[in-house]
Amino acid sequence: MNHQDDSTEERSERDLLDESLGMHVELRPGKMLSQLEEPPAVEEADWPHFRRLTFFSVLTGLCPLIPVPFVDDWAVGLIQRRMVRELGESRSLGLTEDEVQLLAGKGERRWPGLLKGTALAVRRGMGKIVGKLFKTAFYVLLVREGIHRAVETFVEGYLLLYAAGLPQALRPSVRNEESVRAVRAAVVSTMREADVTPIRKAIGRSFERSFDLLSEAAAKLGARLGRSRSAQASGSAPDEGISLQEEEEILSGFVDHLAGSLWGDQEYFESLERAFDERLARQRAAG
Repeated sequence: MNHQDDSTEERSERDLLDESLGMHVELRPGKMLSQLEEPPAVEEADWPHFRRLTFFSVLTGLCPLIPVPFVDDWAVGLIQRRMVRELGESRSLGLTEDEVQLLAGKGERRWPGLLKGTALAVRRGMGKIVGKLFKTAFYVLLVREGIHRAVETFVEGYLLLYAAGLPQALRPSVRNEESVRAVRAAVVSTMREADVTPIRKAIGRSFERSFDLLSEAAAKLGARLGRSRSAQASGSAPDEGISLQEEEEILSGFVDHLAGSLWGDQEYFESLERAFDERLARQRAAG
């Protein structure tokens, strides 16, 4: 009897949400549905896609660890475009390829990395270096670079999900090139000016504790992307839809833990959204 009552109550709550909002309700990190208000207070962004953007963030964090010359920067761009496509599809945005490229920042100068070209030159000659202390210090720098890229991708992905729910932003009925450019500019300025310390700390702790696991995943990813890069160099179109199943399997527990550690920081995400709103308003006013 109690089980039946529970099921009826659960259905009633779903019915109330469907009837009052006419949409599938999703929760932002750390949010709970209020069962005392009619209609319930809800926020958008849900765990499956929050976890998915965490996965893509980890993948870009692996790129500096890829032991294949000239692949890491190219791989970051490819993964971020893949993320924009998937997250856009999750919000039924119907982004064109040009819009995907724009929202992924193609052609932009990215956040300055920690290592730049020097890292590649040193890494390629690593086999000739016998100083254990230098190797250790160098790999610490690689991990820091990975953390840097992961934070960049996470903030971009989170703000894309947030912007997808805003009026006059990315919804298909109102979207145009000007609004897409305004969203991208607001994302970039938020990423550069807002405080990302909580995200950096959470990602940093996870990366520093799991170097062996991340190195294994980076080797798998590097081999796959290296083949795609070679095909592109020979004149073939790059395969941006490459399978990431092996990386998903290797990183599953790691991504679960990292996404869980980020998920509950409601206050921080609200402040990040406010920072984005302010910058998007400035972009619209300037336009």
